[in-house]
Amino acid sequence: MERRYLGIFEEIVPGGEPSFSDNPEHVLGRFRITTAHTGESMDNILKVHYLLKHHPDLRLFVLVSPAFCCPGLVTEAMIERIERVTGVGVVSIVYDGTGGMKNMAVVPPLSRLTGSATQDSRETAAMLGLAG
Repeated sequence: MERRYLGIFEEIVPGGEPSFSDNPEHVLGRFRITTAHTGESMDNILKVHYLLKHHPDLRLFVLVSPAFCCPGLVTEAMIERIERVTGVGVVSIVYDGTGGMKNMAVVPPLSRLTGSATQDSRETAAMLGLAG
């Protein structure tokens, strides 16, 4: 399904058609998961692997989940291992329907990555289009 979007995003994220042929048992084993652990959380781990394989310069993953989403909670419980195995930070945002500025959770890690940690967080959020 993702292949149909390759042409659209090729200008922004070059790299050609990706390969998804790595042994899933090996990939999942690095995260202490087996192929018997089917479902969305296993899919998330495979996505993490292939995103890093095809874009090794990634420095932050953002896990976005609705409140009480079981696969989101399971993936959130794996954040420490994801960070340890990949060396990439993970920020979790849970949308609970109460409004607020949930996206602001991403500002501190992005500020550290861009070297603008001394900027006011609201200014950084506005620059990133996250305010509101």
